[in-house]
Amino acid sequence: MTISKSSDGEGIATVVMDDGKVNAFDIAFFRELDDVLGSCGDDAAIVLTGREGMFSAGLNTKTMATLDEDGMTDLLVQFGRTMLRVWLEPRPVVAAVNGHAIAGGTILAMACDHAVAATGDYRWGLTETTIGFPLPSWIIAIARGNVGAHHLDDLLLPGQTVGPARAVEVGFADAVAPLDQVRDAARIRALQLAGLPRTTYAETKRRLRGAAVDSVLGGIETDIRELLRRRGTATAAP
Repeated sequence: MTISKSSDGEGIATVVMDDGKVNAFDIAFFRELDDVLGSCGDDAAIVLTGREGMFSAGLNTKTMATLDEDGMTDLLVQFGRTMLRVWLEPRPVVAAVNGHAIAGGTILAMACDHAVAATGDYRWGLTETTIGFPLPSWIIAIARGNVGAHHLDDLLLPGQTVGPARAVEVGFADAVAPLDQVRDAARIRALQLAGLPRTTYAETKRRLRGAAVDSVLGGIETDIRELLRRRGTATAAP
């Protein structure tokens, strides 16, 4: 994954994910994103976006197929820690979702404070159950913070995908805009949020989300190993 960052004169950092393909996540991506977030010290807000047509398709399934249990655990633990870091980032983070946001792509968008979805034939959804992968507790925590309770079962259990307008209705995203206006719309929202008192914003976010993060972060490795054990048992069952 290649992640680039640029800062304008108004305190907004724009972070662009572009691997030339589907912006698939692996451990290198999570470390790179952590480093980029850490380099935003002088910025008041962050706009996170992908390549045109593809925000992210989530985890790199080809890489996952090569991993043993320890490798898979390391990947999923780092995935969780990075997404929870985004969710608790003190600065405002706005996603300019300029394409498909599938599985981990939807999770990353939900971890942001505001997500603008491009209109068009793009799909959103937590599709993990369709490939036989139960959702870890930390994903459910982020989903509960975004998706209306009456939509959780309908969306998470069957792993169905939805279009941009429906993504807003259910809580995956917060607004829609034409593809060529998504980044501008996200930047406008980032400027609005950056105009709020910084320490108050950060503390309010911590109070809103901190307890949920603490409840899953401390036991994240145990949760992942149990998930993998149960998944293996289910796969082996007749």
